[in-house]
Amino acid sequence: MFNSLWLQTFIKLAETGHFTQTANQLNMTQPGVSQHLKKLEQQVGAPLITKIGKGFELTREGDLLLAYANTAVEQEVELRNAIQQDDPFTGAIRIACSGSMALYLYPKLLARQHQHPHITINVEVAPNHRILQLLQENEVDLGIVTQQTSLSTLEQEGIGTELLCLVVPASLEDATPTLDQLNALGFIDHPDGHHYAERLLTANYPELSGALVPKRTAGYINQLSQILVPVANGLGFTVLPDMAVRSFEAQEKIRLVELKEPVSDKLYLTTKRYKSLPARYQWFVEEIKSLCGQAGGAAL
Repeated sequence: MFNSLWLQTFIKLAETGHFTQTANQLNMTQPGVSQHLKKLEQQVGAPLITKIGKGFELTREGDLLLAYANTAVEQEVELRNAIQQDDPFTGAIRIACSGSMALYLYPKLLARQHQHPHITINVEVAPNHRILQLLQENEVDLGIVTQQTSLSTLEQEGIGTELLCLVVPASLEDATPTLDQLNALGFIDHPDGHHYAERLLTANYPELSGALVPKRTAGYINQLSQILVPVANGLGFTVLPDMAVRSFEAQEKIRLVELKEPVSDKLYLTTKRYKSLPARYQWFVEEIKSLCGQAGGAAL
């Protein structure tokens, strides 16, 4: 690494072509200018100038260092300006969350990018453990998870709840279908399907204790936006978070079963404990808190 002060002296020396003028313009002594040049030559391992009478010419190494120095100084100025000017309307927003959360939040957050085009929104869909990993590795700055973490490098704030829904075709007449009726329909499975179904069904159908949950699978799909399509076509039932259900367009073709024992997960907004977020994140943090509070009831 070259000393930035020495580089600035060398740039000015190449510009003026004169040691005394360089010293005067930089409020230095002429020996000070010579010392900076000597230190740079020691680092480069070659002469940077060739003296010609009272003047000099840059050597090949001098030309190379001058090009480097100009770039380095420009980058330093840009960095200092960026640090001093934390623009709330410019830069990348990096968020990681579940697929259902992405379906619910992403279209609403895009309004901010539409209003301020220099903001870009990057959303990574991942399970809880991967979201925590991405935060630790500084791949994202905001994470929304449904589990508390013991990692001391992360901090969490409860922002609401995510309700699990039992979704059946609208054509199913009984308001509260029996277990036999659900089994007759069959389960539309997905990556989190059995995990969600086991929690919700065992809480509301006591006769399932110790049984396979769900009993019959009528299909599987790993595209979150498509899971409710077979349900809407009367081909089965499924269990999904409320936020994913809300995002489905054909609401008139599906129905949520009213449950005696609602099942939900707490939502935690998670960030790096010792990392301050740029000003552009402030709006997104508040908007996410508000949207998650509205979606799952009162904030925790």
